[in-house]
Amino acid sequence: GTPGTPGSCCAYDTVLCLSTSKWVHLHFGDAGLLCLFRRIHDALRPGGRLLLEPQPWSSYRKAAGVAPHVLRNYGRIQIKPPNFRDVLIHQIGFASCEQILMPAAPEAGARAGFAQGARGGSQRPLLLL
Repeated sequence: GTPGTPGSCCAYDTVLCLSTSKWVHLHFGDAGLLCLFRRIHDALRPGGRLLLEPQPWSSYRKAAGVAPHVLRNYGRIQIKPPNFRDVLIHQIGFASCEQILMPAAPEAGARAGFAQGARGGSQRPLLLL
């Protein structure tokens, strides 16, 4: 079944949500983001982990112009990325949250490995729940 639907509870040990939450948030607003977080929580086995990469609020404005409904949703968003940790623990039910800072991206001209921000974007912390 689809994660988060009846009968699919506790199916995963780990869920990665990388560079995704901003787009769910912009397209479906706070309600859509909360739905995503609940579905992930419900899909995890006991002791399962979520690795979340929340995009910074400053990046939302740039993306808000992709469609009229996205711009409307942007103006209505109340839950900002700095508040995701509290929402995930106090509203969704995750037990704890650890922030992980990725190492700096390789120097210019060096071969880029898996390093967050290696595409030229800003370094963003990951949340491990």
